Amino acid sequence: MTYLNIIKKSCNDIILKNNNEERYLNEKSVQMKLAFDIWKEKNIEPELEKCFNYKSIDKTYTDIFIKDKIKIGIEIKFKTKKVEGYEYINQGAQTNGKLNSLIDIKRLLDLKKKKEIDSGYFIFISNDYLYWKKSRIGKTNSHEYSFENERKLKAKFKEPDWSSKTYSDEIDLTEIKTEKILWNGEDNGVNKNSFRYFVVEV
Repeated sequence: MTYLNIIKKSCNDIILKNNNEERYLNEKSVQMKLAFDIWKEKNIEPELEKCFNYKSIDKTYTDIFIKDKIKIGIEIKFKTKKVEGYEYINQGAQTNGKLNSLIDIKRLLDLKKKKEIDSGYFIFISNDYLYWKKSRIGKTNSHEYSFENERKLKAKFKEPDWSSKTYSDEIDLTEIKTEKILWNGEDNGVNKNSFRYFVVEV
């Protein structure tokens, strides 16, 4: 089984279980689940919170690092909203959640360019419909960071211009492999528990 197929199988298991009960409540539990599934399938121990430059002031990490015949970096974003009958919390700040996700993808791309990894995967999991809902055009360019289904990712994103932004520069993702966002999992409606995910290959 390829690493991409292991990731998708693990993510499918996560959203199936989370739509029925509070099985995976935070990003750390998702990270551990995915690392265990990779170890079980490939018989290779993944490294968690891999740091590539310990001596640097600005250290670069990946959530999961695998050294097989090739070197693989994996980044995970796990965003929840409160749903009646479940223990998930409201994380909110969807605009910066999208921006920070693109920064994670760019980090993987930069690591690939530096030959620190040969391949990278970014995983986004959420039960918050505001992430896949079509963004409204407002006074800022936050709508350009939309995560709606089939949104093109292999592109240049202009400098974010909203006041609470966590990053100020253009984000160039034109060299990633994945062309667009493809959500997996059912949308059960507004204010319903609908865990879904998408994967980006770098």
